[in-house]
Amino acid sequence: MQSDRVRVSPLVRGSISGDGLVLLDVQGGVVLASNVVGACIWRLIEEQRDTLEIARSIAAEFGVDQDRAARDVEAFVAALCARGLVSRHRPC
Repeated sequence: MQSDRVRVSPLVRGSISGDGLVLLDVQGGVVLASNVVGACIWRLIEEQRDTLEIARSIAAEFGVDQDRAARDVEAFVAALCARGLVSRHRPC
């Protein structure tokens, strides 16, 4: 897994609760929801952690293999990117 930073679009509002995550795309008017794992990934993105740090944290917090956590983080971030909710900033 290549490590990169992910930044939240200024047009997105997120709300984390015990049930998970709700995202509002202000420009598109779209509301999306995710489970507690997605909420944890979102929180770490907001803390400006890189994707490798996020995967390590997910693996430790949820007791899953780090490779699986890395794949899940990558898939979640890719889905957010595809919707324009976040952007990637890879190191040079």
